[in-house]
Amino acid sequence: MSLYTATIAIRRAAVLLFAAAVPALGGGCQLGPRALEATHGRYGEAVLRVDEEQLLRNIVRLWYTESPRNIDIASIAAQYEATSGGGFNSYFSTEAVGGGIQTAGAFLPSLSAGLSNRPTVSYRPDDDGAATRRMLTPISGETLIFLIESGWPVSTVLRLWVDQLNGIPNGYRVSGPPTDRPIDSARFNHAVELLLAAADQQLLTVKLEDRFAEVGGALPKESITAAANVEAVKAGLEYAPRVGGKEWGLVRREHRLVLEIVPGAENEPVLKDLCQQLHLTPGEKRYELVAVTGGLVDPAVRPSAPGPVLRLNPRSPIQVLFFLANGVEVPCEHPAAAVTPPELAELTRGLMRVRSCVGNRRPANAYVAIPYRDHWFYIADDDTASKATLLLMLQMSRLDLKRDALVGGSGPSLTLPVGR
Repeated sequence: MSLYTATIAIRRAAVLLFAAAVPALGGGCQLGPRALEATHGRYGEAVLRVDEEQLLRNIVRLWYTESPRNIDIASIAAQYEATSGGGFNSYFSTEAVGGGIQTAGAFLPSLSAGLSNRPTVSYRPDDDGAATRRMLTPISGETLIFLIESGWPVSTVLRLWVDQLNGIPNGYRVSGPPTDRPIDSARFNHAVELLLAAADQQLLTVKLEDRFAEVGGALPKESITAAANVEAVKAGLEYAPRVGGKEWGLVRREHRLVLEIVPGAENEPVLKDLCQQLHLTPGEKRYELVAVTGGLVDPAVRPSAPGPVLRLNPRSPIQVLFFLANGVEVPCEHPAAAVTPPELAELTRGLMRVRSCVGNRRPANAYVAIPYRDHWFYIADDDTASKATLLLMLQMSRLDLKRDALVGGSGPSLTLPVGR
């Protein structure tokens, strides 16, 4: 083949190659949708994994009486940039043909393409005064009933989020660093089991009722204007008719929890045992559940007459984390292992178990794991109870602990702008 013929073949191959490359380079207009498909799930999984590891790390740190730390992912901005280019490099050659000189030129194609990703992650330390207040504030009774109505087992909710039931303690080592006070949770767990058995046998129901508490005197109906109604709503109040309907009053709507006994089931053995355990008046058709702050008197320490009210002493989020820290299995070589009472494991049995091991690699059977103090602390992938508790705590953190509860918001935002 002569040089001239080879040059013509190169030119044709270059044209074909360039024609095939142009559509591929033009496919950059699909970068946005493709980038979203490729990264949306991965970023979501990464944020969830970070949240789970942070929660586990805080539980472990609290066992060692070290301060927990929360850092929220405020936003993720992933900037993608696609670049492409092409061209031809020319050269000339000569060849002797029939006693003369023939000159030929050729063009060789050059193509280039690139894709760069420059994500920017914004962090927000969750350590301001508002966050600290939320961590130290006990949850409300409405939140307790919301958790139960949303499908979480009654036993799980009560064991985690209630510190006392009518003075019966749910263990004592939950409100702060470890103390020398005796651990007492058997009576509480027995009461929870009875309550769960009564609910399973459909002997009682727990529901939320609205009641009105009057905060002002009687008013004639004509004096209640639209402007007055607006001002009342701003203050969390409303106007409602009094008995007879001729006069109205300014009232505040209150939510009350009620334990209602199914008609005819008042004398069932399970309910009698439950009333005795919770120090309630037997035979009542309904018992009011009241969330109170502060400690309650244990009837076993100071006996008193039973009553129709079941008082709940709810926990704050930090108390629940201290409680779950009792489920950390301390490595035997750590000094804390020598002073850990064996009965602590009973407090969180069926709720949380954090295992530990030594090694350079993450445990193969771990669902979530963190390196800490030259050990791996982890929750096993087949430990469904601990995984469920971890899920509940993450849901509660989004419901009550973060800024969503006070100032609104929808958690971390993911932005995927597409560059050139």
